[in-house]
Amino acid sequence: MRLKWTSLVLVPIVFGCAAATASPPAPEACEIRAIETPAGLRFESVVYGAPGETGSYRMSMERSGSGGTSEVQQGGDFVIEENGEAVVSVTEMNRSARDSLHAHMTVENGYGSYSCGL
Repeated sequence: MRLKWTSLVLVPIVFGCAAATASPPAPEACEIRAIETPAGLRFESVVYGAPGETGSYRMSMERSGSGGTSEVQQGGDFVIEENGEAVVSVTEMNRSARDSLHAHMTVENGYGSYSCGL
């Protein structure tokens, strides 16, 4: 009887060790920074990761207002720099108070696919 109890006690310890060695989840993979300028906004699309990590991104921005609609789409490959980030695009847009601005970026890297936006 004592042998069975000992075996049951060791099961959680073994599974606990296996769970502890699993890969940690990836940190936030991307960000779109909106920086006000005298003429409007500057958007910096940034990808985060381990230095040397590679991947690809797709980014789209749209401005709608009384003057119509404009859209910017960009994409390409990246390599994360030593500081843990890569600025993959910089876009400036003028705007008025009534304009609507939207930005969206999708990143694909060794951890999977991630999205961020404004």
